[in-house]
Order: sequence, then structure tokens, then C-alpha cells
Amino acid sequence: MLEVGQNVGITTIIAWLFYSSPVAALLFPVVGYVNAKRRKEAEVKARTARFYEEYRELLSAVSAALENGLSVENGFREAEKTLEMLYGADAMLRADLHTLNHKVAVRVPVEQAFAEFAEAHPYEEVRDFAKIFGFGKRMGGNYLANLRRSIAKMEESIEVRQEIATNLAEKRLELRVMSVMPLGILGYIRLSSPDFMEPLYHNVLGYGVMSGCLAVYALCLFFGKRIVEIEV
Repeated sequence: MLEVGQNVGITTIIAWLFYSSPVAALLFPVVGYVNAKRRKEAEVKARTARFYEEYRELLSAVSAALENGLSVENGFREAEKTLEMLYGADAMLRADLHTLNHKVAVRVPVEQAFAEFAEAHPYEEVRDFAKIFGFGKRMGGNYLANLRRSIAKMEESIEVRQEIATNLAEKRLELRVMSVMPLGILGYIRLSSPDFMEPLYHNVLGYGVMSGCLAVYALCLFFGKRIVEIEV
């Protein structure tokens, strides 16, 4: 219902500002499609951000366990407890991490269990760590020290990703403010000097001009969004 209300509100604003006619309500399906797509993209971004936040805590917990002399297997058990303590039952990785620990408990090699965990979360940092995990176990040597160094590098990579995401969020906020300003100016003119805008309404030429303005405005929003939506 909230999304429908948003669609109705946006369509009403467009109809009033650009056409001064209820006929512009025909744009409602277009507004609904664009708004639904925007919402889905926002949900994906929020889910990705939440994943990296929890994954970083997972790696930190495993690293801390290794530094305290625990095994890798116990490190993942500690990570499960940490995620549950920080995020409760709503932790995104809690169920998969519990599955990983259960597999290890029934004698599945921990590197294999983590590889299966990575298949469920096909993010670059997870896949890379799964490869490092498997290679390190097979190659032997100072396995735990190498694993700790790998975890530290992964944590740094995720931290950089989160910093970039924070900066982009600030730019997106600036874009939202800038995108509202033209509508605010147009609304102010309509309210303060309605006669000034009247020639642009209720005639074919005026509708053509305002449709062109709406198209330019939409293109500016599109390209502005592309600029601030850099993949990180």
C-alpha cells in the first residue's frame, strides 16, 4: 500500500506541475514500473551492504579465535556465536554458518564446508577466501599464519568497500536534493504566478514543451543515478 501511495503521489505531482490535467494520470503505470525497479535495486544494495557487514564480523571472529590459539573449526563456531550476539536471530549469515558448523561436526573438512558456504553467497571476497582456504590447507606450511594474513587482507578490502559505499551514499543524498529543486522551483512559480505558466497548459504546443521538459528532467535523473551508482 505504501508503494501504491508513493506512485499516486508522484503521478499527481507530475500531472499538476507539467500538464495541469488529470489526463496525465495515464503516466501511473510508468511511474509504478520505475518506482518498483528503484525499490528492488535499493533492497539488493541494502542486502549486499548487510552481507558485507556480517561477513566482516565473521572474518574478525575467526581471526581473533586463531590468534587465541583455537583451531579454524572452533573459529567458525565462535563466529556463529558472535553473529548471534551482534545481530540476534535476524543475522543474515547465521543459518548458513550454523549449517557449516554442523557439517564440520559430522567430519566434513572445514575447507569443503566453507566452499559450499561460498556457493550460497557468490560474492568476490567469499569466493576468493574459499580458494585461499582450500589451497592453504593442501599446501601445508605455516597454514594458520597464512590464513590470518589472508583474513586481514579480506577485512581491509571489505573496509575499503564500505568506505566507498558510505561516500556514494552521501553523493546519492546530494543527488536527491538536487533532483527535487527543479520541481520545487516549478511548483513555486505555479503557486505564486499561475498566469505566467498558463500558456504552457491546455494546448498542444504547451503540452509538447512540458513533455520535452519532463523528458530532459528524467534523463538528468537517469544519468545522475548512473554516475553515483558505481559498483563497489
